[in-house]
Amino acid sequence: MKQSLNNFNPSHILIIQTAFIGDVVMSTPTIQAICDQWPDADIDLLTRPESAILFSRHPRIRRVYTLDKSNNRKKYTSLKEKVRELRPNSYDLAFSIQGSLTSSLLMILCGIKRRVGFYDQKFLTRKVKPPKGLHVRKRYLTLLEPFTDRKFSDETFLYLRQEDFEKAEKIIQSLHAPAKKILSFAPGSIRETKKWPASYWTELLLLVKDKNFDVVFIGSAAERDLCSSIIQHANVEAYNAAGELNVLESAALIQKVALLVCNDSAPLHLGNAVNTPVYAFFGPTVKAFGCYPYRDHDKVFEINLDCRPCGKHGHNRCPKKHFKCMIEQYPETIAKDIIERF
Repeated sequence: MKQSLNNFNPSHILIIQTAFIGDVVMSTPTIQAICDQWPDADIDLLTRPESAILFSRHPRIRRVYTLDKSNNRKKYTSLKEKVRELRPNSYDLAFSIQGSLTSSLLMILCGIKRRVGFYDQKFLTRKVKPPKGLHVRKRYLTLLEPFTDRKFSDETFLYLRQEDFEKAEKIIQSLHAPAKKILSFAPGSIRETKKWPASYWTELLLLVKDKNFDVVFIGSAAERDLCSSIIQHANVEAYNAAGELNVLESAALIQKVALLVCNDSAPLHLGNAVNTPVYAFFGPTVKAFGCYPYRDHDKVFEINLDCRPCGKHGHNRCPKKHFKCMIEQYPETIAKDIIERF
């Protein structure tokens, strides 16, 4: 019989979420729930270096630690360093939101006696098995179930301040003509098969500019050339903010636009967190994975194919070599939907 944890009151809690930024944003309700459940506990967070900024202003997170998982050599070197750094904190409870072996090893090596995570993770003291079909943000929240029957908000969110909006405001003010609406395009993704074709973005840009919409492109520094190429081929005015903004500044910009158009990638989740309508292209992935835009005003564009889904994280090349899941989502249809919306 499992020991009841309903009356357990930890003093020092470690939350581990070392997935990519989109998953980290979907973790924000769970992280807040842990803070609300134990308001007197010292709570630390371990995440990837690029995600640390998301919690730099969280009023209840005592300290944000980072684990570099960019390659195996760095991962295990960073793991050793992190164990030496974290072990003296004497955590009496840890939540592993991402079910990785690295997280399990870290918790054990840090001497954490109560280790909570999902059923498919090794070396835990309490495993949670959520029902199927949940959105990921709700799935993460089930980690609290061994401790309480309390219901927590499942809304994703970010702590944004005025300084995050300053660059966004300058970009908005730099747009020349008074437009009907301002849209944000995010054409990038880590995996190639999760990207709607660049030529389609160019055509969509032309179609919406023809209807007096202004467009701001967002993305990482690595995606700046992609955004520039799309704008150059369209030969129209659009602002390329890719690489100019950090994650919180990008979220602030997204909050200021009327609609975000993106792939199944991190900007999708930033859009949800700031309550901006999201239109997302899904190709190799499907909504059943639980990472779709979840608000009522959002929309997923996808087509039914026998080969979908072909992978939870996409691929660098289409396994079937036809890429129909994206190629058969045509710009004219998307533009018509955007124009009719406004």
